[in-house]
Amino acid sequence: MTDISEDDIRRRAYALWEADGRPDGSHDAHWLLALRELTEEANAAANETLAPVKTSKLSVVKNDAPIEPVSRKRSKTA
Repeated sequence: MTDISEDDIRRRAYALWEADGRPDGSHDAHWLLALRELTEEANAAANETLAPVKTSKLSVVKNDAPIEPVSRKRSKTA
């Protein structure tokens, strides 16, 4: 995850505050919302840049016929 600077949060919070009509006394709410949005964006970007997981060809099974249960013989108990 990339580091989110205080300036990044401040700019996003200010933009959110302006878009919300510049209400008085909502500094904390806009700050936390900005932090949440930036964190989610950073996490999404980090997940996109991860290398795809390689799967073995053996792990993929193509089966056109339905799988039928195997009947089991019961053992006799004495």
